[in-house]
Amino acid sequence: MPHVPARRAVPVTAAALLLAAAVPAGAETPVVGRAAAGRSIAAVRVAVTGGSYTASVGLVRTGPRSLFGGFYCAADGVSPTPLTALVDADRIYGLGGVRASWDPATQDYVVTAIHGDVADSTKKWNAYVNEKKITTGPCHTAIKGGDKVRWTLEAVSGAASGTGTAEPPRRRRER
Repeated sequence: MPHVPARRAVPVTAAALLLAAAVPAGAETPVVGRAAAGRSIAAVRVAVTGGSYTASVGLVRTGPRSLFGGFYCAADGVSPTPLTALVDADRIYGLGGVRASWDPATQDYVVTAIHGDVADSTKKWNAYVNEKKITTGPCHTAIKGGDKVRWTLEAVSGAASGTGTAEPPRRRRER
């Protein structure tokens, strides 16, 4: 009877099992550790509209991480965001570059340019998830698998008419 050496048992953590199930073979492997445990990865569709450049790309796998050499971008500390999806779409499909600046007041990024289409005092980049405009910053908005993320260059309210954002005068009540 041939001799078969006994296999040694190797301890496997629950985080390692989840990570192995979440990342397909051949994909970039995220850093494993405390920061990576529990974070989610989502496959979403990304589109860019409103400027001179328009694109709609295939599935983009995205997850939370530090962006632009600085701040960590993750909704609730663990979820992917519209901004991580945009940056990953640019990396995978070549959208022509994404630029953003950090706003210390909101503790979030503001997208300043996509494919050379620059935001200014009359227009800005807005994000939509499943055709609903986000109401929090792009790193504070969670996205999940199957979502559709669209970045649109839009006129700033009141910029075209010069009226600003002041409230309209109230009508006087008649007695």
